Amino acid sequence: MIIRAGNQGLGNLKVMSKLFIKNDIQSLFLLVFLFTILGGQPYLFADEEHEEVKTTAQPDSETLPNDDLAAGEMIYKKRCISCHGDEGDGDGPAADRFQPKPRSFKKAEFKYRTTPRNSLPTDDDLFRVISNGLPGTGMPDWADVLTKKQRRQVIKYIKTFSDKWEKQADRASALKIGEPVPTSEESIERGKKKFTALGCTLCHGAEGRGDGPTSLVLRNHRGDSVYPRNLNKNWLFRGGGEAKDIYTRINTGINGTPMPSFADKLNNEESWDVANYVRSLSPTPNPERGSLIKPLSIEEGIPTDPEDPLWDQAPSSWFPMMGQISFEERLFTPTVTDITVKSLYNDKEIGFKLIWDDRSSSKASKPSAKKKIYTDQVAIQFPEKLQPGGVKKPYFIMGDEKLGVNLWNWQSDGNQVFETTANGILNGEVKKSESNVKGSGRFKNGQYQVVMKRSLQTSDKEKDIQFEIGSFYPIAFFAMDGTNGEVASKRSITPWYFVLMEPETPKSVYILPPVVIIFVFGVEFVLVKLLKKNKKASSSS
Repeated sequence: MIIRAGNQGLGNLKVMSKLFIKNDIQSLFLLVFLFTILGGQPYLFADEEHEEVKTTAQPDSETLPNDDLAAGEMIYKKRCISCHGDEGDGDGPAADRFQPKPRSFKKAEFKYRTTPRNSLPTDDDLFRVISNGLPGTGMPDWADVLTKKQRRQVIKYIKTFSDKWEKQADRASALKIGEPVPTSEESIERGKKKFTALGCTLCHGAEGRGDGPTSLVLRNHRGDSVYPRNLNKNWLFRGGGEAKDIYTRINTGINGTPMPSFADKLNNEESWDVANYVRSLSPTPNPERGSLIKPLSIEEGIPTDPEDPLWDQAPSSWFPMMGQISFEERLFTPTVTDITVKSLYNDKEIGFKLIWDDRSSSKASKPSAKKKIYTDQVAIQFPEKLQPGGVKKPYFIMGDEKLGVNLWNWQSDGNQVFETTANGILNGEVKKSESNVKGSGRFKNGQYQVVMKRSLQTSDKEKDIQFEIGSFYPIAFFAMDGTNGEVASKRSITPWYFVLMEPETPKSVYILPPVVIIFVFGVEFVLVKLLKKNKKASSSS
């Protein structure tokens, strides 16, 4: 399973337990909270496969009516009503916790279809969404919970919320996917040119990160914000992330959003070229969650410029992020879903390069502004000191009253780097009068790159983590999108991970084995010679 951070800050219970409890037992609170508010169906991560792969679901323990419509109604009221509402208008009690909002069955505007724009989906389209869920949203996959028959029954019921199903009795058939064009440098280049010519960059941005000039002003029919997809993260594509899925979206559009259909503007080959280009923007294979950061040892000084080529040599670690929902004010709709980390060290310093996507470089609004916008921020968190044995750690969200944390902070306003300490998120942070951390950041085409570095040892032994080569140090990350109203406790978070500066391997490790082997073979050779000589002397006598 590829672990994927979604927009909701809610997660699949089983996967999330591996992610959080493994790192910090106190995180159990999060799981209990999520499991409670969503009736046992919290969701954050999704499977890589888009076809139905799960067929082991067991029927509900309760007996359902023989009538499919009545059975579908019972399933809906048990499983779906908290998000989609009594009347199916996407206004259930949990609806405000999600971005995007749950689907309105009343309006029957279904986004992920194989049918033309402004038409209803096929039953198979609905079946795929219910079975596989929608990555990066609050819609979970139900294949492990509902049988195939039950999924068909609930489909039958949700179609009663709108009379469009009766009015469009002769519905459009599914799109026929044309002869594939294999991905190649030539196809990708043609697709890139067509992508720009069609005006896709106005929404999706020059490098496809959903940061185009219109990205923050798009709305749907309800007036809710509609954010263009970040095309660099195909694991969050809700209709599927492979080229054939992208081909379908290009030719069907997405109902209820500004995403049009290009079926009348592109022929089959051009559609495949654009699909191949969009697919090329995401990594292959998809990133896997890291657990241990191993900084690269260098002899040079650690650069504070994020674009310095030295950083290209450092290995990358990728970490999903979720909204902070343990304490008021909670963040249910974070926009920073993951962060990539690189690290370098030498005999004096250690440095980290943090990379994450953001649709805009936020500037704090005036106090009188109607909509509050804050500065974008990122932070690296360490315990103030390692505990004996190295097992016990502060609470991963800003520490606790007994065990404090040391934070290296960067904010976009003024490109500032500073240090803080904290003993619990409710107690606030204390800014250190003198900071030992240096760094700088860059924003370009929907992506931040920030470097922060510090000497391995400092004079403040009580509040600064002291680094030794060869030891494991807990490390966690926070990020805040100011345009999304994120400030103070409203932030994206990770649990504790670890960083290890591995000692340099002594040259003797490479020299001694060959020497020992040569010595052993030499001794054996001499012994064999002596044995042969003695045997010959004995036989002659």
